[in-house]
Amino acid sequence: MRNCRFWSVFSDFVRFFAPAALFFVSLSSLAVVNLEVTRVVFNGDDRTLSLTLANSDLQPTLVQVWTDNGDPLLAPDKVITPMVAIPPVFSMAPGEMRSIKLLLTSRQALSSNKESLLWLNIFQIPPQTQQDRQAPQKVLLPMRIRLKVFIRPQGINAPIESDGHKLSFTLQQDEPPKLIVHNPTPWHMTLSDITCGHYTAETSMVPPQSSQPIMLNGSKGTCKTLQYNLINDSGNRWQYSTNL
Repeated sequence: MRNCRFWSVFSDFVRFFAPAALFFVSLSSLAVVNLEVTRVVFNGDDRTLSLTLANSDLQPTLVQVWTDNGDPLLAPDKVITPMVAIPPVFSMAPGEMRSIKLLLTSRQALSSNKESLLWLNIFQIPPQTQQDRQAPQKVLLPMRIRLKVFIRPQGINAPIESDGHKLSFTLQQDEPPKLIVHNPTPWHMTLSDITCGHYTAETSMVPPQSSQPIMLNGSKGTCKTLQYNLINDSGNRWQYSTNL
């Protein structure tokens, strides 16, 4: 019963303070609870994975963990995915390290020939200090970290560095200019540090077996050699260069 009550509280926070919560996604370095990984990968035979969380703060904190299908504004009690976090709601003492489990309950709705994607949410509410209580107009904003969870079917192993060469690119110098990335592989490919001539682009993820435009920034000019990195399972970068 206690967990249900906490679940309702967290759902209300996500529903009414979602913009603030999303703001903290890009500021995960400020979060009190941190992880040892930047992404989670379920391979073909995996049913459960463990993650270690660490409360780096000097205060206790309340944490909720859930997965979603990509909509960050959807409250956790409205989300249905084939993955559950155990435990879903818990408190952490100052300096505590805690292990949680992600359980993949079914692969039936997932693709059998390419990687599927879920998002892991770690939502934290900081404690209210005595100073906070004495400031009646102060609002305690929750902090939220989102991580990609890649789920691979049997027969689809981890990509290797040479798989990055399977991507192809088309430059469209319209207004605004775009780089069309064609990904024929069964993996989500995350490109970073994209440069071509005077053009640059933000980090972007291209779904498997699909094409996606990436908006380019910078002044129009010659773009003959494209340089980019791919982020691998370990969170490290593979470097590539190709002629357009």
